[in-house]
Amino acid sequence: MSNWNYNSGYGLAENIRINCQLPTMGKLLLVCPAADPNYDRYADIVKNDPDGKVRLFTTVAAAYAAATTNAHDVIALSANASHSITEMLTVSKNRVHFIGLDGGGRQTGHGARLVMGVTTAATDLACVKVTGVRCSFKNIKIESSNTKAESLYALIDAGEYTRYENCSFLKLTDLDQATAADVVAEGDSTTWRNCEFGAATLKSTAARPTMLIDKIVGSTGMLDNNFFDCNFVSYTSAAARFFIKVAAAGDGQRYAMFRGCTFFNWDLAAGGTTMTSAIYAPSGSELGITLDANCIVVGCTDIATSPNNVGVYINAAVPTATTSGIAVNAS
Repeated sequence: MSNWNYNSGYGLAENIRINCQLPTMGKLLLVCPAADPNYDRYADIVKNDPDGKVRLFTTVAAAYAAATTNAHDVIALSANASHSITEMLTVSKNRVHFIGLDGGGRQTGHGARLVMGVTTAATDLACVKVTGVRCSFKNIKIESSNTKAESLYALIDAGEYTRYENCSFLKLTDLDQATAADVVAEGDSTTWRNCEFGAATLKSTAARPTMLIDKIVGSTGMLDNNFFDCNFVSYTSAAARFFIKVAAAGDGQRYAMFRGCTFFNWDLAAGGTTMTSAIYAPSGSELGITLDANCIVVGCTDIATSPNNVGVYINAAVPTATTSGIAVNAS
């Protein structure tokens, strides 16, 4: 039948539904800037779609506004150009899925990027804030170069059951601000798979964390997060920087499990230094942070040190309180 042809809107929608591992899907909302060389091709797909399942937008904000909560609508981003975010994209609808159309499988170097530049609103805390239920992001880079005083993060994850897969997150500015972070993690039951946090291309001069576990927009804090095969990356002149920082007691509860993750600080670079600890968890913390035996830490003296190692658990052949998983130079 013609509506199963891959070149038709229905066929494209089915292909993306399968790629997203969605049992059902509502609308397919394509996002492609008018200057993108793919724009005319996407416009033809929409024009020839007999089922009306596919729509075309030039901005992510417009596509998100057209999404229906709980309908498993998919917002598909063209991978040939960055997608400008002019005010914080707040994903409060449930079961909305974002996917970058650049083939996927990357931890970094994504063709589909959500990019925030300099804005003027004090409410633009990050490029993206997620508060909805069971939303997902795949094959996308989320970055912010905003210099507004309140805009300190690339992503605030405060949703429930959100999934991030093959995504990267980077706050390009505020490298001298200890209150900034690439990601704020305060979500409930979030899954992070094959993602990268931070970068080794920008040197931070302040003790800012890569991931901050804090109650920035909610009242519960992080609950039951799982990290699979993720990279946490740093280049810093501040020894007091951390990859993971629990801001205060009560900002996380139950567990954050890291499986097969790498924490890499490029201390061999000019102007770089070894970080004292990879993880900071203060007295009174209620979050159990567990690292399995396949986690590796590079460019740090310790995993976590007393008194700020509360609830940090390490699994290794011969576990030690601070150094299990610390990589050593080859002899």
